[in-house]
Amino acid sequence: MAGGYSFDFHPDDPNMYLVGTEEGLIHKCSCSYSEQYLDTYIGHTGAVYGVHWSPYVGNVFLSCSSDWSIRLWTQGRPNPVLTFHSSTKAVHSASWSPSSSTVFACVNEGSVEIWDLSESTLDPVIINAPVVNVKLTTVLFAKNSECLLVGDNGGQVTVFQLKGMPELPGGSSQADVLNKVIETTLTSQLRAACN
Repeated sequence: MAGGYSFDFHPDDPNMYLVGTEEGLIHKCSCSYSEQYLDTYIGHTGAVYGVHWSPYVGNVFLSCSSDWSIRLWTQGRPNPVLTFHSSTKAVHSASWSPSSSTVFACVNEGSVEIWDLSESTLDPVIINAPVVNVKLTTVLFAKNSECLLVGDNGGQVTVFQLKGMPELPGGSSQADVLNKVIETTLTSQLRAACN
């Protein structure tokens, strides 16, 4: 049995939670069934430092790992839908934006990255290396303002003001926008597998 590094309770079901392990697995668990895992997700090759349910789509979650990657998952699929490569450094923390379903931030040891999946699934839209001689360890979007909080191994918290955060396309819900990104990715993967 591997040790757990991170966990997150489901936003709509307080009995269900995810656990990221040191061996790179993610387990979906229930407070009602403590003897077994409900599901196991396989994809990381290093310790999973963070798991986070999407605040907009109840079956979607992110994970970040010492294997230099962030992965987007959906319940019912044991493998990731998308894999994002940060750099050649461990990704210590990731956080969903509270104002846009396709935006998340992550920190590796040397930089803060903001990804917008409606713009690109290959590269972050912003990379910032704010301070030398410290390792960034945690990131969190403020819930009531356009700010990003970043913690480091020196105990300091830096607050970044965000400007120009993406607007929701007219007539779409947050869930629709993220689900469209996932659907487009799965369709591309299916086409590639058939060719």
